[in-house]
Order: sequence, then C-alpha cells, then structure tokens
Amino acid sequence: MLKLPSRQIRFDTKPTKGALLQWDTVHTVCEESRCPNRSECYSRGTATFLIGGEFCTRNCGFCSVKTGRGRPLTEIAEKEAADIMAHVQKHGLEYVVLTSVTRDDDEQGLAEHFASLIRTLRTRNIKVEVLIPDFHARPELLEIITRARPNVISHNLETVERLTPQVRSVASYNTSLNVFRALKNIDSSLSFKSGLMLGLGETFSEIREALEQLFQNGVRLVTVGQYLQPDREKLLVQKIYSADEFSEIEIIIRQTGYKGWKTGPFVRSSYFAETVYKQGESL
Repeated sequence: MLKLPSRQIRFDTKPTKGALLQWDTVHTVCEESRCPNRSECYSRGTATFLIGGEFCTRNCGFCSVKTGRGRPLTEIAEKEAADIMAHVQKHGLEYVVLTSVTRDDDEQGLAEHFASLIRTLRTRNIKVEVLIPDFHARPELLEIITRARPNVISHNLETVERLTPQVRSVASYNTSLNVFRALKNIDSSLSFKSGLMLGLGETFSEIREALEQLFQNGVRLVTVGQYLQPDREKLLVQKIYSADEFSEIEIIIRQTGYKGWKTGPFVRSSYFAETVYKQGESL
C-alpha cells in the first residue's frame, strides 16, 4: 500500500491573515484545486488568484477544478479585477500570482484579461507572476500577455511526454514546449517557469528529459512536487517519492542549469513563488 506523505501545519488565525480564508467572490486555485499547502500559505497572507471564472473548459485527469462552460468573460472580468485589487490593497500584498481556468471558448478574451490585471498591478509596484494555460501556443495571444511585462510567466508541463495523453485533457506535451518557444521569441528577457508533478508512473530518465527540454526552451525556474489524488474520480497515485529521490531530482535541476527551483512532496507550481523568483534573480 502506498503511504502518502503527511505534515504538520501551524495555522495562524490572526485576523489580518485569517481573513484571507474569506475570499468573498474571489476564487483561488488554492481552494479550487484542493492544494495541500493552502492553510500554510494563507497563514503567511498569500494565495494564487484564479481568474476567468470557476469553470474550466478542459477536464484533466489530475485536477479537481470544476469542468463546464462558464459565464462570458465580458460579464465577469471587470468584477474579478475589482475584487482582486480590493484584496491586494487590503492585505498589502507585494507579490501576486494570477492563474486561470482554461477558456477555449474565448482565448483572446482571457489573454486580454491577464494583461489588464498585470498592468494594473504593476502600476502599483506589485510584482506579478502569471500561471497561464497553453492558449494552443498561439503567438499572438501569448504576446498580449508578454507585452504587459509580468515578472514571471509560468506554464506547467505537468508530466512527462509518454503520460501526457492520459493526464492532460486536450493539451499536448509539444504544445507546452511551443508555448515557451513562442514566449522566448517574443521577449527572452522575461523569466519563464514551469512545473512537474511526480507519481503518475514516470521514470527518472523521463523526468530528466522533461527538465532538459524545458531548459532548452528558455525555462529557468522550475517546481517539482508529488502528485496527490484530489478526489476519487481522478488519476490514482502510482508512486510516492522519498526525500532522497527528491534530492536526486534537485541534483538534476542544478546540473541542468536552472536558476530557481523548489522540490518536495507538497511543492506546487505557486508554492513559495516569490522565493523562487528571488532565487532566480539573485544568480
């Protein structure tokens, strides 16, 4: 029987931070995806804002975000932006992560929504990291986001090439690599980031290959964590990685040449995002 990792988390319930649990109408990927770090991050006053509504047009095998057709972006974007800015100002956040559901029904609208939020936050001297869907690697859409100049553009490869068809609905391994090729061609001065989750049946050689291919396409920041089944309908965990195995993966990351990284069983793509960004900027 697989033994899942466990941890003790000290949860700070002081009003200034505990209030972050009461997001009103603001969605966070922390809650929607049932991230195991959400109590820890909330206690530090951080979270990753989820834009584009609460319904994703894709149904990936690892993700518990609700699937369906959401309200038109024209109906929700303005309110999402206002709610996010209200929370950012109220809690004095200096580093904000924005991610979204995939909206294959209006990719241009989603790209423009990202860009508008980035510009608004940057005018207030807030650092912004965006975790974006693949946008089918369309350069004209990726350029909309890139021209808004976020501090980090992240897109998760999620898994190795062999497992991608069963793990990621619609998305393809090469499309994700093409996202970074396009981003690098548009503006190579920006920081690019990706993430992998382990435990779905990949091999060490496949992990190394994925990390090397991301690096070859301009990615310099990376996260690697343990996949944990969010509910009984999603893919089963095939393997639990030990601390020693995560240490081996970190060696691969260092040898490949990455500037910033975070690895471990509870690491997710936005976990300690500001720390990974600063790590990359310091080298």
